[in-house]
Amino acid sequence: MIKRARPTEIPLDRGHGGVVQPGIIDFSVSLNPLGPPTAARAAYHRAAAEIARYPAPYPDALAAKIADWIGVAPANVLVGNGSTQLIFLLARTFGWRRPAVAIPTFSEIANALALAGGEPVAIELAAARGWKFSVDDARRALAAGADALLAGRPNSPTGSMLEFDEARAIAAAAAQAGAACVFDEAFIDFVEKAGSLARFAAAAPGLIVIRSLTKIFAIPGLRLGFVVAEPGAIARMRELIEPWSVNVVAERVGSACLDGAGDFIARTHALIACEREFVAAQLAHNPRLRPFPSAANFLMVAAEEHAPGGFGRFMLARGIALRDLAALPGCGPQLYRIGLRGRADNQRLIDAAQAYAAMRHDGTAR
Repeated sequence: MIKRARPTEIPLDRGHGGVVQPGIIDFSVSLNPLGPPTAARAAYHRAAAEIARYPAPYPDALAAKIADWIGVAPANVLVGNGSTQLIFLLARTFGWRRPAVAIPTFSEIANALALAGGEPVAIELAAARGWKFSVDDARRALAAGADALLAGRPNSPTGSMLEFDEARAIAAAAAQAGAACVFDEAFIDFVEKAGSLARFAAAAPGLIVIRSLTKIFAIPGLRLGFVVAEPGAIARMRELIEPWSVNVVAERVGSACLDGAGDFIARTHALIACEREFVAAQLAHNPRLRPFPSAANFLMVAAEEHAPGGFGRFMLARGIALRDLAALPGCGPQLYRIGLRGRADNQRLIDAAQAYAAMRHDGTAR
């Protein structure tokens, strides 16, 4: 039985992946296995010549380029030092008192809301319903007094994907109740034909969409994200964001990423679709693992364990780091997130998982 937080409890959680020892294959992060685009690497080296000068206080040129890329006006876009900075900025700017968060999801959403003085309430997603957030869930939260709804699309760590029409219906329900609606679309670029809500948010008061360049272009060391909303909301956030949040190297690399984004993302879709099907099918045949359906570049897996954290420790001993979700609100013991990588690394993961299946329940070899 997987234990989860009580419906109104979202404790702070500061556990994240991506910090592993050298020589470990890091499946705890969910980045593009293609790595940064070639143009981004070249832009990085060119930008080194500019580090002796200040960047613009606000990266308006990059914001305009992003706006053109997604089909909105520059006044609809604010760029920041990764989507996490923007999540905390949203919480400070709008000061929601009773926000409702669909969990499990990225823990910094609830963390930001709580640290800004809000009392985030959990909307618990259920495995039996495919970890899906629904219009009915939203309406119940709004009827209980929620002044904002926040959810991932696609959601991390579950991989569940809220369809476009249902997401719009949730946003409409929030607007009718006088509440805000925030969708974290940090992984939307990995979902082929998903349809971001960014264009819709540009003219829909109360709807805010968070996007990331970090994940799809594999540049986590630089940190780049942006938020899309109607101009009034963007203006309020701009007043509170720290100047020089985006350094000159990140700005140049982000701009280069967008120049060839179409072809790069198309190649990414083909790779992710292939590897997700391969890894999910292999893990589904493992008698001690249960992968959940995913629309994203990662899989959430339930593991049969002889002791809490046993699967994660077994894999780490074989050079493979996973994201243990035991402490993530809405999850609990036995759940892990696996970021998809290239075929060679994914095969190593599968081989190690098969070795795990051959272990006795007491942790000894059969």
